[in-house]
Amino acid sequence: MLNLNTDQLHTFVRACEEKSFSAVARGMGRAQSSVSSSIQNLELDLGLVLFDRSGKYPQPTAAAQALLPLARQALGQLHRFQQAADSYQCGEEPLLRVQFEELVMPDRLNDMLATFSKHFPHTTLQLSSADGEHAVGSVAQGTVDFAFVNARENYPDALDFSTLGRQPVLCLASPDHALAQESSASLSEAAQYRQIITASVTSQHRWQLSAQIWICDSLLQALDLACKGVGWVNAPYELARPFLKSGKLVELNLTSALSAWSLDVDLLWSARTAQGQAGLWFAREARRLYGNYYSPPIEITDRS
Repeated sequence: MLNLNTDQLHTFVRACEEKSFSAVARGMGRAQSSVSSSIQNLELDLGLVLFDRSGKYPQPTAAAQALLPLARQALGQLHRFQQAADSYQCGEEPLLRVQFEELVMPDRLNDMLATFSKHFPHTTLQLSSADGEHAVGSVAQGTVDFAFVNARENYPDALDFSTLGRQPVLCLASPDHALAQESSASLSEAAQYRQIITASVTSQHRWQLSAQIWICDSLLQALDLACKGVGWVNAPYELARPFLKSGKLVELNLTSALSAWSLDVDLLWSARTAQGQAGLWFAREARRLYGNYYSPPIEITDRS
């Protein structure tokens, strides 16, 4: 296996671009003999002639021209490797795992995550949905770093939490659904039509209004079924937005439902594990997602 180093690759790329060992030497602040020696050693290591030296200036051979993009790619990978290592050394986490109950997914979560990707380009973000009990257990066991859940009275001692606010949950149906034809409908009227339940098994009765129900563990599937007129469904605006925008679903005006279709939301994290820079930023920004007024995420001016 070859033992190439960054200096050899960098010198090789510069020599291909400059087509002059002396110009490379001047640009790198080195003696020409040092550049020539580096290229010769690379040729010996590879068993290839990389430059035709028969003319006044060295010309890259066909082999050198074929290797040039690979050398640039290798240098780019090494540069990204060093950047990532520097970020981790400064306290940025290599991985952040976030879980959420679909019914409490905040409307602006993806906006926040897009900003997160710019501030922490070397942190892999792993996102998943789960029912509330599973999310609580995952954080307690250390397999998830953060979880957005419907607020509970008690949590395991291993957890810390912050109450973020309330998440409105919309009542939705196809535009052709009978409930959508009414300017407003009572809860008793809505109860006469099939309801698609998407909450976890432990909270089904809280959300069940109709005697006739279908139960889905996927909110996106439930929304698609509602589009087809199977029944009406509850969903947060974030997941319902594309269906509303396309006109496949409309929001129902159910009277006396203003307090019934909203949830208190908690953000959970482990009390036993210290958060790094990415985690601290995430927790701070998450607290602003459920307010009455949302502003763009806070910029980071000092990463030191």
